Amino acid sequence: MLPLSAMKRLVLLLLALSLSIPAWARPNNRNEAIRVLEEFFGGRMGVNQMVNRLSFLGEAGYGADELIAAYKKADPKLQGLILEGLVGLGMFDADTDKIFLRALDSGDVAQMITACRGLAKAKSPTAPPRLIELLAARQPAVRREAAKALGELGAAKAGAPLIAAAKKEEDLEVRLAMVVAVGRAGDKKQVPALEAMLAGDSETTRLAAAQALCLLGAKSGVQYANKLLASDQKIERLQGVLLFEGATAKVAGPPLKVALADPDHRVRSTAARVLAQGGDKSKVEWLVLESAKAVGEDRLPYEDQLEKLRLTDEARQEILKKAGLK
Repeated sequence: MLPLSAMKRLVLLLLALSLSIPAWARPNNRNEAIRVLEEFFGGRMGVNQMVNRLSFLGEAGYGADELIAAYKKADPKLQGLILEGLVGLGMFDADTDKIFLRALDSGDVAQMITACRGLAKAKSPTAPPRLIELLAARQPAVRREAAKALGELGAAKAGAPLIAAAKKEEDLEVRLAMVVAVGRAGDKKQVPALEAMLAGDSETTRLAAAQALCLLGAKSGVQYANKLLASDQKIERLQGVLLFEGATAKVAGPPLKVALADPDHRVRSTAARVLAQGGDKSKVEWLVLESAKAVGEDRLPYEDQLEKLRLTDEARQEILKKAGLK
């Protein structure tokens, strides 16, 4: 019988070897992945279940390759599901880029919307020119998703086209998406055009322009937000917090400091979540502890924001344990 120390070394060696074996070489994984895809292509398994199963099996890469190969031969409905699967699997490369870009020319609204989202999630370097063209698409939903994708991609060169498209856009929801996308795109040359929108007749457009300015770190946007944050109306204070949605904690931190002490739980919790998503991870801990201290329905706003952050139970318990609350 091996000594205990030798057995420990053997176990560790076997564990290391098992982790070094690629997913395709592990027993049954590939066969199970094939079965999952057969179920999906046969309409007996939904997109989310397929994505979850392949990811669990460590076969996301294989699954993505098979989906790409199947896309070209599939009918439009299945093509749409395949695109959703590719977005869900998150295995992005030049081949997925080609499929998403091809889908933009499909004429199928659902496919075009999913392709916009996929290109954004993939951080595609080749997508901006094609997405800029789609700002003039016939379908409002496509124009909206193209604008959002340009913002998520941080495509600074899209700033001017987004402003130009927003000025002509008649659909309010689409116009708001375009204006906010200017801020996410990061083109500070568009600050004057956004500031001009602050004097417009539409309150929602003014708020969108203010958010874009806050995202760009422009003083005019922060000043607009500060006025809302100082309001005696909680709905306006909440609007002020949401103007920093998507901003870095460095930009949002100073103005939202006052919101963290707001008497309204929804305002406070939303400010913490915005800061957490902006990079201030200490606000995750803050939310957990505030939720633990809150009583009855006062806990709900904190739990809502924690759900948006997708905090695991293990992470929550660790925070509570560290604070001596477990």
